[in-house]
This record gives sequence, C-alpha cells and structure tokens, in this order.
Amino acid sequence: MKDILFLEDDRLLAQSVVDVLQSALYSIEWVEEGDEAAEAAYAHNYLLYLFDVNVPGLNGFELLEQLRRSGDTTPTLFLTSRNQMEDLEHGFTIGADDYIKKPFDLHELLIRIKSKMPKTSRQYLSSHFAIDASSSSIYCYDVVKKLPAKEFALLSYLCQHQDCYLAPEDIIFALYEDRSISIATFRTYIKNLKRHLGECGIIENLKGVGYRFKVL
Repeated sequence: MKDILFLEDDRLLAQSVVDVLQSALYSIEWVEEGDEAAEAAYAHNYLLYLFDVNVPGLNGFELLEQLRRSGDTTPTLFLTSRNQMEDLEHGFTIGADDYIKKPFDLHELLIRIKSKMPKTSRQYLSSHFAIDASSSSIYCYDVVKKLPAKEFALLSYLCQHQDCYLAPEDIIFALYEDRSISIATFRTYIKNLKRHLGECGIIENLKGVGYRFKVL
C-alpha cells in the first residue's frame, strides 16, 4: 500500500513534491490525470490524497466529490493555483481537509501533510529508515516492505538493542519462550532480513558472540 495518492499534471512541480515526500519516508503513487487517480483510489487504499484541481479528465474537485459520494473518507489536501474565495469554500464544502495555494513552500506542504496523516506506530531510526509494528513493515527510502511476523519481531528486537551484540539463544528465548524455532531457522530469518534491509541497515555477526543491527 502506498501512503499518498498524488494527482498533479505539472511534471516539474510533481517531481519536486515527490522528492520531498520520499525523503520524509512517504511512499507516493503519482498520476497526471483525474481519471487515473479515480481508478487508483478505487483499486487501492491510501492514507492521504494530494490533489491538484486543474488537471486533464476529472478535475480535483469532481474527483473528490465522486470519492466522497462513494463513502471514501481518506484525508484530502488540495494544491491549486485557484485563489478565489469561492474555490476555497467549494473545496471544503465537498470534503477537503486542507487547501494550499500555488506557489507554495515545500516545507510547509510537508508540515500540512504530516498534520493530516492518520497516526501510525511508525518508528524512525534514521532519516531514510523506519519500522512500523502495526503493519510489520519496514520503510527504506521510498520502498515499503511487509515482513513475515517472526522476521519483523526479530528485526524489532535487534533495533531495540543496537548498542550490543545478542546471542542467538538469548534472542530466541526472549522472542519465542517455547523455543519454537531452531538455530537453523533463526539464521534463515537473519539472512532474509539482510536482504530486506538493502542499503538501509546491516546485521553484524561477531563470531562466538552474537548479532547486532546497525542503521546505515
């Protein structure tokens, strides 16, 4: 699942917005036409909509009206060059949660988006890496990966103890009191986590001592 569905037909502006949001660890689905946005909104779940108004096909206002009639309550922020009071009033009347006029400051946009985002259990370990216990997911730059429950539990435990090496037996005892996994299975989990982490972190192994997670 992507965090934000972004509708904007100005490619230069859109790329700037995407870059800023991805640097804040949000995953983005960017489309240029209202009809594309409608298809995406009906096919997938998003945490927030970010819509321009003047776009090809359905305009942003028409799109939100359609989504609200279908029962979609996803928080929505409009980006638009329309600066008339009637447009502002119309946007809020049809169900917008916020409205920002172009040109705008990208940092201000990010602040507004953060204020409208549903609260999550996402824990940021660096500017480009986060874990989310509510969905067993990791966020590495703009890539989101959902992990199997036992692998996520292992990564979360290592993240909580980054200052020391942990013996496999101690980790297994802490996470699985019935010791339901073997050392071989544990090592498979470690191998899988190393692959998932990519450029965002490493799991160090000090022979005879144990394992330690380190953010890159």
